Amino acid sequence: MDPLDWIVPLPKKAALGPSHVDLTRCRIQGAPAATTALTALRTALTPAPDTGSVVIEVRIDAGAELPPEGYTLTAGEAGVVIVGADPGGAFYGAQTLLALLATPCDEHRACVPESDVRDWPDLPLRGTIEGFYGTPWTHADRMEHLRFSARHKLNAYVYAPKDDPFHRERWREPYPAEELARLGELVAEAAAQHVRFVFALSPGLSMVYSDPAERAALRAKAEQVWEVGVREFALLFDDIPPELRHEPDREAFGTEEGASARAHAAVCRDFAGRFLAPRGADRPLTMVPTDYAGTGRTPYRDLLSEELPQDVLVWWTGSDIVVGEITAYDMTAAAASYGHRVTLWDNFPVNDFDPSRVFLGPLAGRATDLDSVPLEGITANPMVEAAASRLALTTVADYAWHLAAYDPARSHRRAVRLLPGAAELLPLVEACSSWPPGDDQSPALTALCAAALEGTAQPLRAELTRLASLPTDVPGPFAAELAPWVSAAKDVAAAGLAALDLLAETPPSPDGGRTAVERALERAEAHKANVLRGVIPPFVRAVLDRRATTSPPRDGGPLR
Repeated sequence: MDPLDWIVPLPKKAALGPSHVDLTRCRIQGAPAATTALTALRTALTPAPDTGSVVIEVRIDAGAELPPEGYTLTAGEAGVVIVGADPGGAFYGAQTLLALLATPCDEHRACVPESDVRDWPDLPLRGTIEGFYGTPWTHADRMEHLRFSARHKLNAYVYAPKDDPFHRERWREPYPAEELARLGELVAEAAAQHVRFVFALSPGLSMVYSDPAERAALRAKAEQVWEVGVREFALLFDDIPPELRHEPDREAFGTEEGASARAHAAVCRDFAGRFLAPRGADRPLTMVPTDYAGTGRTPYRDLLSEELPQDVLVWWTGSDIVVGEITAYDMTAAAASYGHRVTLWDNFPVNDFDPSRVFLGPLAGRATDLDSVPLEGITANPMVEAAASRLALTTVADYAWHLAAYDPARSHRRAVRLLPGAAELLPLVEACSSWPPGDDQSPALTALCAAALEGTAQPLRAELTRLASLPTDVPGPFAAELAPWVSAAKDVAAAGLAALDLLAETPPSPDGGRTAVERALERAEAHKANVLRGVIPPFVRAVLDRRATTSPPRDGGPLR
């Protein structure tokens, strides 16, 4: 197996040799600025102090002619050397070494192939935004997500759960001490994993934008989380009425179409100037406009372009809210319409609009030729199911790091290999891989259903047998979250197999086979979890309809 298949994202340049470097005993040393990289290596490996051990050295060299977050990794007879353009690059070099270390080897307990890697990211911002409606992730989910992000070189996590009341509905109120402490733990873990922790507030449901006291309340809320280490912020004005609803705001900002953009720009300007600037914040503010989807100019966007500070980044979801394709033209046109650089808020693989489904396929339909496109990066909005989201998010990381090499199918195969539990549940993964949500849930199975009705049933039987045979004892959080979908998949497959049995009956039975199929279909459709609901049940009904016209009546009369 190619060791590169164990590295996601795929490096820009990598040459691997046939020999191996044994790291069973190694000395790990490096510059103080590379502490996070050194810690990651010392946690995963067994350092040995003796002079005969292989040396792993981590350096930082701003003059190494590498882009930000870039690194080189060489492994050979002389040992292992990681050189980062900055601390982030050194950390990502360490992550690549650890990924190579996971490659199966029959000769050594811990080894890597001789390697020469030179690597750097394409997009400056690569991350996720917990921005869905529904049950927020648990603290444990978030902590594990930050570690997952580090492994796959995602460098940002945006805290924006719609159903955290202190984020949105009760945005003025300070966090209770216990919840604030948990935020502090997330901030610390994010720093250790080289993930930018972005704290978002969504005040638009109730804020009187022109009121100085309201703006002071916004700054006070930000001050509370600043005290536990938050250094990057976002203001969200999505999913609120487009018009100004408070009379003081209408008087201050006007009543014409799009006037709310003036209010949103004023709040951002106040927050950046009176909160971020005095504290020397390194990162600019990011905002979500109310008009966040589409590519054309609107009155709202025209006003936002004029009044929003130029360094504020604008989040945008594509030509629509949930999309199958986003082109370079879309990105360029959107940036022009806002008059600002944009960051893609990619509503993938989010499922809050249909929690009966899970989306386990790869990111697809995103432009990869982004030269001169004013795109800062991508933040993917995941599912309520945190562990199950990691399959799709692994492919997002692959895309964002190395655009030109991104192949959805190949990236998905590697993600399945890396995520514990995914390979064991591969038939379910395949059945839940379609995107966008409005597309056929499985074009391949739809075609097999049509073929079965025409007389070629064996290929469909083989696929349904795989689905019906899904194991129910796979350990780990991925399988635990997907248990309802495993159960639904097994029952929907059983209904399909029963329909195939009925279709194959020669001569047709008077009633027994049909009754069994109807009961199997009823069991399949009783599940809340939706697995192939748009594919297999219609096939089963087509078989039942066909048999209804060919079965002999119970009284032995003529065929209908």
